[in-house]
Amino acid sequence: MKELDRLFRIIYEDNVNGKLNDERFYKLSDGYEAGQEQLKQEIETLKAEVSEADTETTNVAKLIAVTKKYTRIDDLTPEILNAFVYKIVIHEREKKDRKRTQQIDICHSYVGIVDIPTDEEMREMEQEYMQRTTRQTA
Repeated sequence: MKELDRLFRIIYEDNVNGKLNDERFYKLSDGYEAGQEQLKQEIETLKAEVSEADTETTNVAKLIAVTKKYTRIDDLTPEILNAFVYKIVIHEREKKDRKRTQQIDICHSYVGIVDIPTDEEMREMEQEYMQRTTRQTA
């Protein structure tokens, strides 16, 4: 941004001093302004990403602290449950192929919903991993 500001000042001075005609000045200044606008958008995007990463880091640190506090859980108490779970969403029951199912989402503190893969999904991931490692060593 500073470099573009410096370049813009130079072409302005060159235009005022007659070293650069108006048409060329406008083309260059339009290009610099477009570049500055693009940089502003990139800066905003990067700031948002940094903010999100900071939040995730803070949340992980909080989760680690809570986990250290409750390293051994003999009885599940409301206090412990509240430390690890902030929301439970129970969806409406569905009947499909003469079977009733009901989805329950458990939103864990600091990390949200943790998607635990099924046994079948784990086998598929393991097969994909084995295929990748086999190709890499071949």
